[in-house]
Amino acid sequence: MIPIGDWALLTQLTEWGVRLDSEQEQRLRAYLTQLYEANQRFNLTRVPPEQAVGRHLLDSLCLLKVAQPPAGARVLDLGTGAGLPGIPLKIVRPDIRLTMLDSHGKTVQFLRAVCESLGLEAQVVQARAEEYAHQPEAREGYDWVVARAVAKMPILAELMLPFVKVAPEARALALKSQQELEEVREAAYAVRLLGGAMQVQTVPFQTEQGMITRLIVCLQKHAPTPALYPRRWNQILKHPLRGGGCESP
Repeated sequence: MIPIGDWALLTQLTEWGVRLDSEQEQRLRAYLTQLYEANQRFNLTRVPPEQAVGRHLLDSLCLLKVAQPPAGARVLDLGTGAGLPGIPLKIVRPDIRLTMLDSHGKTVQFLRAVCESLGLEAQVVQARAEEYAHQPEAREGYDWVVARAVAKMPILAELMLPFVKVAPEARALALKSQQELEEVREAAYAVRLLGGAMQVQTVPFQTEQGMITRLIVCLQKHAPTPALYPRRWNQILKHPLRGGGCESP
């Protein structure tokens, strides 16, 4: 058995309005156990297991301190990797309709196996975000779009906002560190161009390694994203949306 984190840290969830029942806690434990068992075969996370409760579970669920998805919300976890933050959110909020998006086949296989093992109803899609965003079933079809450790914020805004509905409760939520504040500010032009507005909130919490503070970047849509976006990946990398005409294809 792999020793995993400090489970007493989850008591902080009550301060965020989240109360776990015993089944939910068991599912969170089972998820982390399966994650670290699979991590011995292929790389899913660099976070050591003894830090996993703070740096994986709380770091995902701190989104619920900032906002709560509407009941039955359609939620997209973009670039989900090992299923973070999507799987912890689905365990805590089983009513959401979760889609996890990733381009790597081994990762997708792991996610499907975990969902089956834990009895989680979730869709796992193997695709690139900049391509999937142009599919009719995905375009501006989600109440929440979440992302963690995916890309710099000007790029991430272009990937996330095309999926978000134009609706008062709909939003994209990106997890960033305090050291990335300047990068977040650089995304202001992209967010406006893509039909959105941006707010940044901070959430401090205790981890196995001490207190940390997360930046949560909240994007909301007031107009549809122009059909051009997101562009092809090489265009996004070559010309990030930072103003000065760099929005050209």
